[in-house]
Amino acid sequence: MGTRKGAFILTSDGTRKRWKVSGPHFAGWETYHMKGSPVNSDRIYASQTSAWFGQIIQRSDDGGKTWNPPGTKPEDLMTPEGMAKGESNMFVYDASPETGKPLTTHQW
Repeated sequence: MGTRKGAFILTSDGTRKRWKVSGPHFAGWETYHMKGSPVNSDRIYASQTSAWFGQIIQRSDDGGKTWNPPGTKPEDLMTPEGMAKGESNMFVYDASPETGKPLTTHQW
């Protein structure tokens, strides 16, 4: 469940009489959308934003215990000193090696 104050994960047994709530994940970040994978029940995607860092998509492969931008590993996102790398939030379109132009026209 996404909120303006972060994300929460609600789970229950098959009867849905008892629920567990974990979170907040991304405390202080507005989370617009969360989606569980129909293929892998431990995979969750979250779309979040902040006025300072902008928008970012995160993925969890362990039911929300850890989060990373898709296509990265935790060690890819940190400098040797333990600081977050700025490019961890970079979004780019794939470009043609021949022309350098984006391979897609949907860029808005």
